[in-house]
Amino acid sequence: MRRILLALCTLPLLFGCATASPGGGATAAQAAAPTPFRVQRSGQGRPLLLIPGLSSSGKVWDATVAHYQSRYDCHVFTLAGFAGQPAVPGPFLPTMRRALADYIRGEHLERPILVGHSLGGVLALAVAEDAPELVGGLVLVDSLPFLPAAMDPSATAESVRPQVEELSARMRMQPPDQRNAQTLRTLRGFITDEDNVQTAMRWSVDSDLETIINAFSELSTTDLRPELTRIQVPALALGSWVALKGRVPKEQVESVYRAQYRNLSGARVVLNDTARHFIMWDDPAGFLRETDAFLGALPAPVARVEPVH
Repeated sequence: MRRILLALCTLPLLFGCATASPGGGATAAQAAAPTPFRVQRSGQGRPLLLIPGLSSSGKVWDATVAHYQSRYDCHVFTLAGFAGQPAVPGPFLPTMRRALADYIRGEHLERPILVGHSLGGVLALAVAEDAPELVGGLVLVDSLPFLPAAMDPSATAESVRPQVEELSARMRMQPPDQRNAQTLRTLRGFITDEDNVQTAMRWSVDSDLETIINAFSELSTTDLRPELTRIQVPALALGSWVALKGRVPKEQVESVYRAQYRNLSGARVVLNDTARHFIMWDDPAGFLRETDAFLGALPAPVARVEPVH
C-alpha cells in the first residue's frame, strides 16, 4: 500500500517531468534577464492566480481560464526553468514563494484565490503560510504538503534526504534518451488523452534539468504540514485515485489526503473517480463543477489595511 501510494503521489513530480536538457528552450536574450515567472493576465473580477506543476506551462490552465475569465481576473504563471522559461538561481521553492507573494503585493491584488496543480499547489500553500493575510482561498489540484509522508507517516525531511540526494544524482547521470522514454511512459500513466501527453512531453523537453532536480529535491525535503494552522481561509483539495482503482479502496487513499491536510482547518478533500494526475485535463467538467461550487461559496474579500510607516 505504501509503495503504491508513493508511486501515485510522486511519479508525476519526480520522473514525469525530468526529461530536459539544461537551458532548453531559452534564448540568449532571455537568459540575460531571467525573472521568477512569466504571467499572462486576462479577464475581470476577483483575482485568480493559476500556478502549474513541475515543468508545465501555464497553458495547462487554458480551459480553466476560458471558463472563468468573464468573472475572474486570471493571472496564469509559467515558472522559471519550465516549458522554455529561462532558469533563475536557486534555491527554487524559497525564490518562488517569495516572488509570488511579492507579485500579489506589487499588483495590489485583494485576497486572490490561488489555484495550484501538483508543485503549484505546494507553492500556493507556502505563500498562504508565509503571508496568510494576502490569500483569500486555495484550490489544490492533486498536491500534498509533504509527499514522502504519503508512503510513511513517520517520514521527516531529514530522514528522506539521503534517498532524495541519491535519486537527484541518478537523474543527473541518466542519458537523455532514457529520461525521455521514462517520462513518456509516466505521462501516459497520469494523463489520459494522448494529445495532452505529447503536449506535456514538449514542455518537459523545453525545461531546464537542474531546475527540475532542484525543485524536486526541495519539494521532497520541505514539510508544510506543521504551519498549515497559519492558514485560515477555505481550501479545496482535489485528489486522484484512479491509478489505484481495483487494488486499493478509495477510502484508504482518501485517508492519506485527509491526514496530510489535518492541520488545514478550512480544507475540503474531494477525490476524483476518473481523472488522473492532471485532473483539469482528464475531467474538465468535474474539475470545474467542484471549483465553481467552491468559488461560489467564498466570502467577499476584505481589503487589507496597509501599515502606517
